[in-house]
Amino acid sequence: MQISARKKHIALSQPFRVAFGTIAGLDVVEVEVRDGDVVGRGECCPMDIYGQTADATLAEISAVASRIENGALDRLGLQHAMPARSARNALDCALWDLEAKRSGRSVWDVAGFAAPETIASDVTIGIMSPGETAKFAATLGDAPMIKLKLGGEADLECLAAVRSVLPDVPLFVDVNAGWTIERLNAFAPRLAEAGVFMIEQPLAAEEDHLLDGYNRAVPLCADESCHDRSDLDRLAGRYDYVNIKLDKTGGLTEALALAETARSRGFRLMVGCMLGSGLAIAPAFVVASLCEVVDLDVPLIVRNPADAGVRHDGRRLHRFAAELWG
Repeated sequence: MQISARKKHIALSQPFRVAFGTIAGLDVVEVEVRDGDVVGRGECCPMDIYGQTADATLAEISAVASRIENGALDRLGLQHAMPARSARNALDCALWDLEAKRSGRSVWDVAGFAAPETIASDVTIGIMSPGETAKFAATLGDAPMIKLKLGGEADLECLAAVRSVLPDVPLFVDVNAGWTIERLNAFAPRLAEAGVFMIEQPLAAEEDHLLDGYNRAVPLCADESCHDRSDLDRLAGRYDYVNIKLDKTGGLTEALALAETARSRGFRLMVGCMLGSGLAIAPAFVVASLCEVVDLDVPLIVRNPADAGVRHDGRRLHRFAAELWG
């Protein structure tokens, strides 16, 4: 086998603001694992908020490449050889793709899941002024669910702006660790009154213990606080949902294991993603088939249509083509 990896920039159609900054685009890393004429592909998106960069990720992949190439390390062994980070994600997904193609089966058959034609996916509203928020929300009347980014200067006003034009659409908010426990306890009852069904990552991960003092007005979802199964003990009793992202779990293998274990322990399941092309969204789509909340609307916001890869029609995500992945 031969492994190659390269860095690629994914640009957004317009800048997107969240609590920790404004994103105009990010570097991703694409991996190919070649076995004769068969090529498996995977993609990851290293993020500064997790102390990862594209160049460091390329180095991590290079460090284990020879062991995979000479057969000393397979997909299951990779789970112990590398930490749950972006580098392992790209390799793990490439090996899933390779396994499916070598066997002549789809990745759905390999995983043992039915392949849905479409999956309902949310549409995200970034941090904007209340007026801009209302204007954008007015274009989303067909969305099955809205995610509103909070953690800015006018959170409650932006919430009211959404509800002024979309009074009934299912709505959750994502704070990206932008609040304090005091703000969470003050805002949560107001969010409950507005019909918000979930708050995603209100506090920084290192402040999870403060959630023992939360008033529980709205269920919580762990994003930055949940990477893999080792986090579940710490999250129990504090969070109701876990957001499964392949760049946090280190690939589809651990993502599926996390979904199974989390559900068995009473957590509700959400799937999300970092920025990426369809090559990253395709394996996340497999996880989405197990989840109650699906946050995979990146195909709607990438600048280059070729990067979308998986079609999101503003309401549903359509199953990826086998030529793309799996």
